[in-house]
Amino acid sequence: MTTADTAQDNLLPWRDPEFRLAPWPWYQRLRRDHPVYKMADGTYIVSRYSDVSEFAKLPSMSILEPGGVVTGPWAALKNTVLSMDPPEHTAMRRHSNRWFTPKLVKRWVEVTEAVTNEAIDRLGADGEIEAHRELAVIPTHVTMCRVFQLPEDNVDPVIDAMNDVMVALIAEPQPGDWDRADASFQYLLDRCAGMLADKRRNPGDGLADEMLAAVDRGEMTERQVLETVTLFWGSGAPNPGYLIAAGIEEFARNPQVFGTYRSDPSTRKAIVNELIRMNNPEISIVRFPTEDVEIRGVQIPAGSRIRFMLASANRDPEVFEHPEEFDHIRPPEASRNLAFGLGPHSCAGQVISRAETETVLTAIAERIDRIELIEEPTVAHTDRARAYLKMPVRLSPAR
Repeated sequence: MTTADTAQDNLLPWRDPEFRLAPWPWYQRLRRDHPVYKMADGTYIVSRYSDVSEFAKLPSMSILEPGGVVTGPWAALKNTVLSMDPPEHTAMRRHSNRWFTPKLVKRWVEVTEAVTNEAIDRLGADGEIEAHRELAVIPTHVTMCRVFQLPEDNVDPVIDAMNDVMVALIAEPQPGDWDRADASFQYLLDRCAGMLADKRRNPGDGLADEMLAAVDRGEMTERQVLETVTLFWGSGAPNPGYLIAAGIEEFARNPQVFGTYRSDPSTRKAIVNELIRMNNPEISIVRFPTEDVEIRGVQIPAGSRIRFMLASANRDPEVFEHPEEFDHIRPPEASRNLAFGLGPHSCAGQVISRAETETVLTAIAERIDRIELIEEPTVAHTDRARAYLKMPVRLSPAR
């Protein structure tokens, strides 16, 4: 094992703009030379696919800090699955799982497809469109709103707030980061509280209504419902929206991949899977082992902070040959990526995220011949998550 005291200082330059934009060379060195790396603050960094896939899913890997506490701005969601381990986590997740089965997701993405086609219908003669907002964020946000039967308006402040709260998860928060995240969480909670109050006055049959009914049955508390609705409503667009925007950028930069996607529907799921492998919305997760664990001969005491580098694992050459290349024809045994996490805390929205990504890209492929970047996309990447801000493109409709 290498520690921050003996490794070069630039091994993980969390705040370096170049590292945040494209950390892949640093990850390569980390995997090769320091697969289990102890930072100066005591955090253990685990970066190889085999180690992440084996240890991150262990029952002893708690999402909670020692003592079961939740600190920082994300304590605003301490009554959700993000701050629970099994069996509480399992019981809480049951309230939403049945709303995101593959069968129901097919119904939800009909909304995604319709909203995407409406955006394409609005194209002017020049074909210009702000793709991140109109083709990635709006369709996925509206879809989640329809699942919960919540208002669909005023989405931009929601995306801005989610970018702010994600900053609270970076390795080295700077002065003001947590204050901004606290304010953004309060904004999201206040908006959801108002929508739920209206739900009580004007009930429907969406997931929000079902959760309020669970309160009446004594199965959930009002606070659990508020925080859970805030979690799903707030995060329903950023992660799938990032994947969709990444797909649009890939198609613009690599027309051959777009041509394959358009002409051969049998390749679409594999292309989406490769997009996900190369474009993790959340590039690491943190866990706290409840008992001592040994990884690659390194003894890690119970209660330590372990950062599992999902994005690094997804580019591990021991699993993915030529990992920096887009290759959707990888064999099944070399295409299982970890972008949505693993174990009991794997992403609850991964089924709908995959389906929304394929749905939007397919709607574009069926109506558009060519995608061109008008200018370089504007991004807001950190060491913890990746996000687009703007992506103006020109779409050439099929003739």
